[in-house]
Amino acid sequence: MNININVNIRVPTTRSSESDYIVPIVAEVLASSALFEDTLQAGAGDFVADTPEEFVVGRVWAERLDCALAEQHGFPLLHICDAASGAWLHAYETLTQKKSDHFRNDLVEDFVADVIFVHEALIHPEIEDRLAVMSPVLQAISCDSSLLLMQHEYGQQHHLEDAEYRDLGFKKIALSNLLLRDNHFRHPFTDEHPHGREIAFFANIEHEEWLNQNWDSLIVDHPSL
Repeated sequence: MNININVNIRVPTTRSSESDYIVPIVAEVLASSALFEDTLQAGAGDFVADTPEEFVVGRVWAERLDCALAEQHGFPLLHICDAASGAWLHAYETLTQKKSDHFRNDLVEDFVADVIFVHEALIHPEIEDRLAVMSPVLQAISCDSSLLLMQHEYGQQHHLEDAEYRDLGFKKIALSNLLLRDNHFRHPFTDEHPHGREIAFFANIEHEEWLNQNWDSLIVDHPSL
């Protein structure tokens, strides 16, 4: 049984304004269909072709700030973040030195190609091993020179626990509600499971329907998604 990840990144062909340097990302987690596996093992022949192979059981929405490219093209990060949203402006004010586009030395020491803000993540609750899903998703949407941000939130079932954030390499930034992961450094989950961790889970149409219904409520303020 496999769980696959599809990543959709809408990169503009040209970069002519501030909005072109923040790129939307949607990653979908696809789990094998139990019915497909059963028919395949049973040697059901042509019926397999009409049987869904996978269903969507998780989704992550993020935005990528191409900060190195913006700097190269002469676009100040402050202008980009201010034009994008209040969340990005808050991220800019938290990560950078006062009155400067440079990252704070106490947070970042190495070259940063991009900053990825993970706004929403939803995994079907029947998948108990959320780390085994989120870790490859984060790897798929970032690079070794990326900074990843998430909001530190409590009280909702779909949010990760503090221990899960720590295992994924996130640390809370003091005096803020933001979590930061610097991909220059290793983190506990990939140290222990460099090739990932197997998930014993098969999906059906009800799992995908649940995911879509609950996802719509999460991104109601973002109809373009």
